[in-house]
Amino acid sequence: MKVLLAAALAVLVAPGVAPAQTKVPAAFLGTWASLGLNPGPPPLGAPPTELPYQEIDKKLADFVQPWALAQHDALEWNTDDTGQVCKLDGIFRQGHGTGAGNFRFVETPDKLYQIWSSVDEHGLQRIYLNSPHPRNVPLTWNGDSRGRVENDETLVVDTIGFNDKSWLNSDRWAHSEELHVIERYRLYGNGAYIQLRVFVDDRRALKAPYTYTRYYRKVAEPTEGGESVCNENAPEDDLWSIRRDKLLAEHDAKLVAFMAKYANEPLPRGPAPAAPATPTPTTTAVDAAKLRGLAGIYEALPAGAALPGGLRAAGRLSDLVLLPAAQEMAKSRNLEFDPAKHCMVVGPFRMMARDDTRFEVLTSANRVTLLFENIALGNKREIYLGRREHSTKDPTYLGDSIARWEGDTLVVDTTSFNDTRAWLNDAGAPHTEALHLVERIRSVQAGRYLEYQVTADDAKALAKPYTYTRYFQRSNQELQEDFCEDRVATR
Repeated sequence: MKVLLAAALAVLVAPGVAPAQTKVPAAFLGTWASLGLNPGPPPLGAPPTELPYQEIDKKLADFVQPWALAQHDALEWNTDDTGQVCKLDGIFRQGHGTGAGNFRFVETPDKLYQIWSSVDEHGLQRIYLNSPHPRNVPLTWNGDSRGRVENDETLVVDTIGFNDKSWLNSDRWAHSEELHVIERYRLYGNGAYIQLRVFVDDRRALKAPYTYTRYYRKVAEPTEGGESVCNENAPEDDLWSIRRDKLLAEHDAKLVAFMAKYANEPLPRGPAPAAPATPTPTTTAVDAAKLRGLAGIYEALPAGAALPGGLRAAGRLSDLVLLPAAQEMAKSRNLEFDPAKHCMVVGPFRMMARDDTRFEVLTSANRVTLLFENIALGNKREIYLGRREHSTKDPTYLGDSIARWEGDTLVVDTTSFNDTRAWLNDAGAPHTEALHLVERIRSVQAGRYLEYQVTADDAKALAKPYTYTRYFQRSNQELQEDFCEDRVATR
């Protein structure tokens, strides 16, 4: 059974195998019933079921890498089985891996849903049609699925982006986040049956890909929906839970005992070195209070929103006036390769103008740190109040920022930008190493909002300086991890 399937995979996933379609043929839609764990010979003389569920455990030991085998041996059903506590357990434990259970294919204009009878353990699979995987796929139990139809009789579903919390089988076989699953559904018997061939690859966890087949038959749509829910037993009746709690308590007790060995650990003796000199504050107590007043989480106001008193955003990045050479460079750029679409740093001038910008302001005695929710696009900015001159270090994407107070306004002066692929707007406007930003930041409306105004000057790219203003409102919601996804339609 240990047959290398790289060639088959290469053919299966190669672009241009067959013309892509925009709709799934109706014959695929509806309810499909498994032929069971021991189906016997498939109907209509189809090839025998390859690697039945009962055989997978015996074969996977030949396929997995040594580390995955070691992890398998270290895992404990009583503490590590997510299915026992009504969590998702991946696409193998339920559904196709077992060859049991029914599912429905339901189509919407842009995706195909595969809805399983056991919705709480397998969940549902969203299959996006005729589109590539995002470059940075958020890792989930069921992964990111992309589907296409070939020759009206084969539905190919390509899935990546799995987390590493599920198992390849109920017998604890581990996989990594590199897991790659390709399912090929083929209609036969005038659409009465489906043969499913599954290809499983994982460059970190498997020595070679493996494959198996399953068979399903079309059944009439039920007139009433069934319910399959996972309910844990009451604690006094749940022997698995009792055993798990006992094992976890024993493990925690070992940790406590291990830590106790170091409770009275002696410290080194000898003369202490001189304490580091405390830097002399360069800000007054008043300025320090104003700095603390800026701290907090902010999010951009909706486009067109006005604050009390008539304050509102002004300026569009599309209004930048470029010098002739910069105009030609902008025209020559392919907008599909916008750095913002490829999860690259876009720079502070463009970042602060985005409608979805969320960031947190952290302050200390001589520094302001801006942490952006969309870390791939915004990254982290450091603004220094403790010095008056720009750094002589090499230019960077975000430049070198120093600041001073003018009344209640923090004025940030930023230079030392590198001449990169970063754009000043969505139309490909370039900047050079001569870019100079002056940002003015102040609290308004008793600290409920932050006013941000920036002027960009670049004698080598801009015909004249350009200024825009944005407003941000305080938020009580913590910054989340924002995964940047490639927005380009083709790779």
